[in-house]
Amino acid sequence: MASQNINANMFDRGIYGADTGSYENGGAQVVPLPLNLIALIISYLDQPADLARTCRTCRVLHYMTLPQLYSNVSLRSYDYIRYSPLTGRPEGCGGASPFSMGLNGLVTRSIAGYVRKFRLWGEFKEYDLEECAKVGRVPDGSMMLNCLVRAAVEKMGVLESFSWELDTKMLPTVWQGLAQKQTLTSLAVKFPSVRLPRPTVLVPPIPSLKSLRITDIDPLCYPDDISLLLLDSRKLRDLTLHWNPRMRSAREPSVSLHAYFGRLVSRQHQLTLRSITFANLYATNNGGFDGVVDPKKLEEITFINSTGGAGDSGETAFIDLSWQMHSHKEIPSPKMIRGDKISRQHCEWLGANLVGLERYYLIGATQPCERKRNGQRVRTPSDNVNPYPSTPVPSTPSTPIDPTAVSLGKDYLDLVCKNHGSTLRHLLLKPQWRLSSEDLGRLVRCCPNLEQLGVGVEVADLDIICILMPFLPKLSALRILEDPHNGAFAEAMKRVDDAFRENDMGPELAKPEYSQLRWLGLGDMVFEVKGLVRLGEVDTNGENFIMRDIKRASREDVQHVEIWGMDSMEI
Repeated sequence: MASQNINANMFDRGIYGADTGSYENGGAQVVPLPLNLIALIISYLDQPADLARTCRTCRVLHYMTLPQLYSNVSLRSYDYIRYSPLTGRPEGCGGASPFSMGLNGLVTRSIAGYVRKFRLWGEFKEYDLEECAKVGRVPDGSMMLNCLVRAAVEKMGVLESFSWELDTKMLPTVWQGLAQKQTLTSLAVKFPSVRLPRPTVLVPPIPSLKSLRITDIDPLCYPDDISLLLLDSRKLRDLTLHWNPRMRSAREPSVSLHAYFGRLVSRQHQLTLRSITFANLYATNNGGFDGVVDPKKLEEITFINSTGGAGDSGETAFIDLSWQMHSHKEIPSPKMIRGDKISRQHCEWLGANLVGLERYYLIGATQPCERKRNGQRVRTPSDNVNPYPSTPVPSTPSTPIDPTAVSLGKDYLDLVCKNHGSTLRHLLLKPQWRLSSEDLGRLVRCCPNLEQLGVGVEVADLDIICILMPFLPKLSALRILEDPHNGAFAEAMKRVDDAFRENDMGPELAKPEYSQLRWLGLGDMVFEVKGLVRLGEVDTNGENFIMRDIKRASREDVQHVEIWGMDSMEI
């Protein structure tokens, strides 16, 4: 890139005397620094502020740092004026909002050619919504926004990832611009939560696309057709479809899988996906979905708040039973399965010729899968133009645990131990499944390769850790789940104070069998298990006491650990 056009002699300098112009006697000479070494050092800078300061250092560093500074551009829009907490001045005073000025810089300057990842997110305030809706017109502000984004995208010659997460709909002009990008491999599009009339789009194919993520799909208000995109994007490997939770909450079967995959079925073409994710799916399975995805290529499956399961309301049974009653022609053998629903049919599928499972996560959260919004949108009177807003209906309070769901725990555990014990590395079970000592003993014997484990136990006793660890030499993360219907475990965990952590847990975890353990979860509490610490005190053998340094951690600190990060209704 820019570093290839830099003359290496620019760094061939020494320390000269002020008067003689020669090197000082005994002074050190500056050795020329290779440009590839400079580029390697710059590659470790990840903060935009550090990169910006480096750009202002000298001309060479400016040219070498500029591509990295603008390689990842994220612009956030606000629907209100923000003020600086230090000066009290409004952001963009003397110009426009930072969001608009960022788009202006991408369009008018030559920096767009460095952008590889481009993200637009936040709340975009629209005007004259009611008047434009009456005459079937898009507001000028929204149209100008899409035109600016299209102009910026056309200048991004190396664009690889594009994300539209604004609360206004992406219009055909941007879709057409993205279809022309031969380097685009990742695309994420979020539909608005507020239901307003907008043009319907037949999404064009993007031949280079490898990852597609579409969220908050609302087919009644925004019936955009992505079937052509799925058909002709032959390199697509990761597919995520997230529907607005309103359909399932309101028992509204407005989703038709044929609208998305009908072209694939008619052409008898299979998607060679590596991973597939469905969230909030409420649609009838008429049997045509089996031939859409090549089961031999599928490695990861995620179904959240979809297809129904034990403990669900009977109001959705007519739709959900179509998935449970339908038999699959070919059984995939994924390496990862993640979901929140359990059923007898799913349990049977888990043990039917399914081999090679390495990661299995059963989500314990119960709230509806609603996409987190970037901020609360201020509703204007014009929002009343649609009497049926797509705001999700609040879920009812959690009901007492379903006996069927509890009884299924034994069946799931048997299948996991019998069919997948030798290959399983990550396992997260439902918190209401309280495993006995015999169950835990069988689990650790059948699954010796576990690296992460999250289970509930019958006895609220920390001695359970001593039972598990000697049989799991590779275990790096252990999470004891809290019983959502019994507070005894939570009360016991409240007694885990600093003294207990230092006097009991620290010396115990210093034993060799716990050497791989890095994270420990006890209910809502998370502990980071660090290295060994030698104390000044000596034991009866005259040796220093050794203990593990254990620190309290937050839930955010363990989001990279799958048994915590995957335990969420978020996709």
